Amino acid sequence: MLEARFDRLDAKVDKIADAMTKLIEHDTKIEGLVNHNNVQDSRLNKHSETIDDHAIKLATIGKTSGTNEWFIRVLIAAVVSTLFVLLRG
Repeated sequence: MLEARFDRLDAKVDKIADAMTKLIEHDTKIEGLVNHNNVQDSRLNKHSETIDDHAIKLATIGKTSGTNEWFIRVLIAAVVSTLFVLLRG
């Protein structure tokens, strides 16, 4: 009778050991996923910063381009006016 009781306890301890093994395996997998997630987050943050930098550069170039466009228009007008005056006179 005592031996049967020990057998049941032994079986329960074996089940608990199996459950603990599974828990450790799952914990290891979760840690790996968390680390992978952190790496992906940092990579996405780097890409986001790069995209923001490019957006700022594009905005700056757009403003410069607009200023250059007006300068070219004025320059063309001045050249055309000068040619008109020279050819007329």
